[in-house]
Amino acid sequence: MHRETLPPAPALHIATDVAATRWLAVGSLAALIVLSLAWELWLAPVRPGGSWLAIKALPLAVPLAGLLKRRMYTYRWVSLLVWLYFTEGVVRAWSDPAPGN
Repeated sequence: MHRETLPPAPALHIATDVAATRWLAVGSLAALIVLSLAWELWLAPVRPGGSWLAIKALPLAVPLAGLLKRRMYTYRWVSLLVWLYFTEGVVRAWSDPAPGN
């Protein structure tokens, strides 16, 4: 009689958590790409009508393939890359005048 072996319950739970965090990382990166484009084209462009700064979203599109292929090296360097976008967002939020001023 052949008996199928299943992974222990905690291992299955960990695998589910890892898969969820991987999809969260991909979704967050995609959201950052959309936000970068929307910010420079519609929400708060440097010039009315949009600006060429929208191309800053292109470097974010490069690691999407690596994240989808679950390459750990890509996860590591993207975690450092997003700090540049965070810093730019903080500087723009702090220095841009309020609408109507």
